[in-house]
Order: sequence, then C-alpha cells, then structure tokens
Amino acid sequence: METAIEWTLRLLGIYLAIGFLFAVPFAFFGAKKIDPSAVQGTWGFKVLIIPGAMIFWPLLMRRWFRNGQPPEECSAHRKAARS
Repeated sequence: METAIEWTLRLLGIYLAIGFLFAVPFAFFGAKKIDPSAVQGTWGFKVLIIPGAMIFWPLLMRRWFRNGQPPEECSAHRKAARS
C-alpha cells in the first residue's frame, strides 16, 4: 500500500513540476493570447494565475498553441442546428 501512495505522490509531484515549468511562461506570455483582457494584467495578476495554470496546464497548453481559439462546443443543440 505504501508503494502505491509513494508512486501517486511522485506522479503528482512530476505533474505539478511540469505544470510550474509551463505556468510561468504562460502567465507572462500565453495568457494574453488566450484572453485579450489579460494584456493589461499586472504583475500581481500574473503571479496569481500561476497556481491555476499549474493544475490545468494540459488544457491551457492546447489552447495556447491553437492560437487562443476556444474548443468548439459539441452539444445536442449544436448538432441539431447543423442538421
């Protein structure tokens, strides 16, 4: 049991380390590509978004590299509108 807990904590640590390496450049450069209002964000704002960017780094990275385009909604209403 201890081994599973240790591996889980190691994987979580690796995930958050990668997230931190992503979050710092994202906070200063990538956030303004995703959200135009972040262009006027202060230094304090950029520091505050780092923890959230660490957690959601895979989603934010995908959106950042898609040039800030939000994912297209795929709901029953949108599918019905296409038909």
